[in-house]
Amino acid sequence: MNAWPRPDKASGHITLVLDQRSTLGGKADLRDGLSAIARQGSYLWVANDETTSLERLTLEAGDRARSHRSFDLTHLLELPGERGEMDIEGLAVEDDTLWLLGSHSAARKQIKGNSSPAEAQRALATVEVSQRRRVLARLSTKTLVDAAKSRHDPAANRTGQQQRPGVLGLGRGKDLLDLLADDPHLEGFIQATKEPIPSPIPGKDNGIDCEGLAVAGDRVFIGLRGPVVRGWAMIIELRVGDGPGIEPQPIRPGTRRYRKHFLHMHGLGVRDLCLQGDDLLVLAGPTMELDGRSAVFRWRHALASQAEAVLQTGDLTCEFDAPFGRGEDHAEGITVLDDGRSALVLYGTPAGDRKSGRHEITADVFRLSK
Repeated sequence: MNAWPRPDKASGHITLVLDQRSTLGGKADLRDGLSAIARQGSYLWVANDETTSLERLTLEAGDRARSHRSFDLTHLLELPGERGEMDIEGLAVEDDTLWLLGSHSAARKQIKGNSSPAEAQRALATVEVSQRRRVLARLSTKTLVDAAKSRHDPAANRTGQQQRPGVLGLGRGKDLLDLLADDPHLEGFIQATKEPIPSPIPGKDNGIDCEGLAVAGDRVFIGLRGPVVRGWAMIIELRVGDGPGIEPQPIRPGTRRYRKHFLHMHGLGVRDLCLQGDDLLVLAGPTMELDGRSAVFRWRHALASQAEAVLQTGDLTCEFDAPFGRGEDHAEGITVLDDGRSALVLYGTPAGDRKSGRHEITADVFRLSK
């Protein structure tokens, strides 16, 4: 049995300083649940999967990102229910437009450390479904910033000139899972999420789990951490209009409103996506609650393709292997830096030596092959 490749050495590091209050409740540490990242010029947009907010940092000369601002999405998006995280697992930026993706996953309850056997069994038999997780949204970053100013400055302009977010999901009309419900590869994982809901397949049980988002014009690529089917991971591609909503349009082949791409990455699922030119970088990692290999693969000329792809391992180039730990350091996000030749990798459940002070966390920089 061959061992996994050894992780590659990072070429550098960037320290993120998350020192402002967000929507994370209690005494939880914002640094522990970071789940997605995207660069917009000198800004880094970051999400924590247990919040209903987005965090923005400013990249400074050298190796730091500071000037943290937190933007509460509940003031722009009509979230169903009174409480609960959005489980944001994908971010993408194009010009002044910021896209976000919820996991769309069901969640099985965890066993608490002091649980009795009966309590542990009840927890593992409990599966929770949240409409807040079932979202794909498109926001103007200017609108997001202006909305925050309006809340803090009563004299700010409230004339209604702000661009309304485009939303697919959040309990209003059909969403991504409805679109995929009759798919021959996915319907068995989605049928249980229809009404009535007897037993949805949780994301951590190789059920539906959206992680990774990349956008180019009207093309939206959504990576699936799960399911991985017989070792093949999937990327869903949508074509969307530029109207106030996000309505998937017919996309070849035929009149179907999505494309489906299969990638064989040694049984790994998609953990994030980002574009470099017309190539798609795929951050891959374990699909379930496992410690294991985390690597970045390059799908060359992905944007040049106008058909569904089936990519064998040899069709993908492994850019680098990221570090992973035992119960920690799970690579969750990737974005290309402004030099166009380096990628920043962000980790969830970070190792202790990645955190310093009360607010700082270190992400890794890796050189890309092109």
